[in-house]
Amino acid sequence: MLDLLYYSKTDLFRPPGYLTDDSWFNARLLNRNTRIVPVWKNQNLVLDHNNPTAVIFTGNHAHALLEISNEIVFLGLDSINISDDNNSAYFAIDLSKCPLPSLAAFMGQAKFIELRQVGMLMDKREGSLLALARGLMFWHYNNRFCSNCGSSSVSVQGGRLRLCTNHDCGREHYPRMDPAVIMLVTRPGPDGGACLMGRGHNFRKGMYSSLAGFVDQGESLEQAVAREVYEETGISVDNIKYRASQPWPFPSSLMLGFRARATTTKINIDTNELEDARWFPKSVVKNAESSGLQLPRRDSIAFWLINDWLNDN
Repeated sequence: MLDLLYYSKTDLFRPPGYLTDDSWFNARLLNRNTRIVPVWKNQNLVLDHNNPTAVIFTGNHAHALLEISNEIVFLGLDSINISDDNNSAYFAIDLSKCPLPSLAAFMGQAKFIELRQVGMLMDKREGSLLALARGLMFWHYNNRFCSNCGSSSVSVQGGRLRLCTNHDCGREHYPRMDPAVIMLVTRPGPDGGACLMGRGHNFRKGMYSSLAGFVDQGESLEQAVAREVYEETGISVDNIKYRASQPWPFPSSLMLGFRARATTTKINIDTNELEDARWFPKSVVKNAESSGLQLPRRDSIAFWLINDWLNDN
């Protein structure tokens, strides 16, 4: 089941002993097998919207793009065999400062598009690679200044961190993600019981999904699950069990998936958070299409949690 999770299949190796070696990074950038993953204004370069594939550059095209990029970040190596020149290194580059027409010669028939439009149609490794590149570029762009003193920061160690340029400060800033819990609440009953799903105000017609929310300061993940469920629906839960996690760089979340058992059943929704919430019998969810129920997008852990429950006997 974990193989069905999107955006978590890069499997790239980041050699810890080389991350502070600028000469190693520079040599890798010039290597003929190095792969360059371009990002433009949080969009990825993809060929063929109907059967999408990632556009990744090597050779002369890669070197030309490196010259005009405003940020370069090391993503990792194909394998742990560092000394092998055929072991490809992957770098993400940010081209956001370049006017789009100036990139036309590199783009060809490909287009920069929002990954969520095509991610679920892509090879999972390619989609994960683009998600990683997008997420890191978003973080670097939004951390150009030190949060401690306000001075400018610079990318060091291949983009592994940003360093404040103020020598009196020198604060190190590392890429961060915002932890969010997402949970499928279930209750026992005939024919497999039922699950609780909510409908947000901006959801497409007929769509319901697992409940979710960010983790607050000073609480555990399990406490966050119980609090979010109660705040949004008035349902109390116990038997909170971790199921899986998923990076969700839209823009910068780590989704932590749980299953929880309801100890109450009467729903009292917070209309500021949800438009509606309902109990859905397993038979209805299994036949969602014929019953008019729209489930969350297939590349989300919300869909994975629902599918995990449907396959649980």
